[in-house]
Amino acid sequence: MIQDYTKSRITMAGSLLLGVVTAVALTGPVMAKDKITIGVAMPFQGNGWQKGFLAAAQWAAGELNAKGKDVELTVVDAAGDAQTQIQQINNLTLQGVDFIILEPLSDTALNGAIDNAVNAGIPVLTTALGSVTNPKAIDLQFDYEELGEKYVSYIAGRTGGKGNAINIRGLAGNAAEQAIQDAYVKALAKYPDIKIVAEVYGDWNQSVAQQRVSAILPTLPDVNVIFSQGVAAFGAAQAFLSAGRDVPLQIYGFDGVDANLLLELNAKSGYESVAINTDPGIGSVAVNVAVAKLSGIDVPMKMISPIPTITLEDFKTTYKGMADSDIAWVKYDYDWTLANVVHAK
Repeated sequence: MIQDYTKSRITMAGSLLLGVVTAVALTGPVMAKDKITIGVAMPFQGNGWQKGFLAAAQWAAGELNAKGKDVELTVVDAAGDAQTQIQQINNLTLQGVDFIILEPLSDTALNGAIDNAVNAGIPVLTTALGSVTNPKAIDLQFDYEELGEKYVSYIAGRTGGKGNAINIRGLAGNAAEQAIQDAYVKALAKYPDIKIVAEVYGDWNQSVAQQRVSAILPTLPDVNVIFSQGVAAFGAAQAFLSAGRDVPLQIYGFDGVDANLLLELNAKSGYESVAINTDPGIGSVAVNVAVAKLSGIDVPMKMISPIPTITLEDFKTTYKGMADSDIAWVKYDYDWTLANVVHAK
């Protein structure tokens, strides 16, 4: 079981949107005064991870409001287009929001819009999809080297450090995608007998991953391992099953479809694995950081959010009954964020 960060730490996005929140104790300047409007500039909302990110942000806002703060989220969706995201950031700036949380679709193209916001007195925090090259943005990211080490170490431990692998990458050209890929490559350097025999981009989309893996499967030798970036495991497995082949060892994401497939494979054949992923719950951390910053707390320009692991036993117990449309994510409350992210040493 993962360490409990709040009284009720992990939830499912579908359940949260129906509306129950858990009260948490708040301390410090957060209890102060006026309404806070936070712009949330999302890249797209077409996958479970992004739905979880938004649900986590909404949960954090609800927790703060339940304790006397007045926090409102203004959410925009760029539908995968960086130019649209630039316009949306500029529009949020013109609307006079107090803070902008940005999942950047480019590490460079958004710099001018970020300048516009910061020059207007609006802090911008970049998160989840990677950093930007503009040093004026507060940066809240995952430790991708930690992710790569956890991920590859689990695979190597299960395979004896040997095997043929497919590597399913994420969204081409994205900074976070490249950072995850670099972390995998670095961790894999210790295991030269794990061979990448094919590589495709799955676009962080289950259907795309299934189609692209299906297209290359007939050309491949035996495959023992699948590497992916969280939103591809179900699609990759379906490609193998449709071809009449056993599902290789892979690490699963936090989506309900991943969890339920893992449980099904385990029940049928004893197949075992875990879920390790960047956590959509970073949306709650981002909102807490925004409120801390606006409440006068000194917020670092660089911060790190955790990489959790969910075991098969967790899926059988804590997350039993997840719908395919749900996604598991961590509830990081305000006090935890201050202690472990904002004031982390």
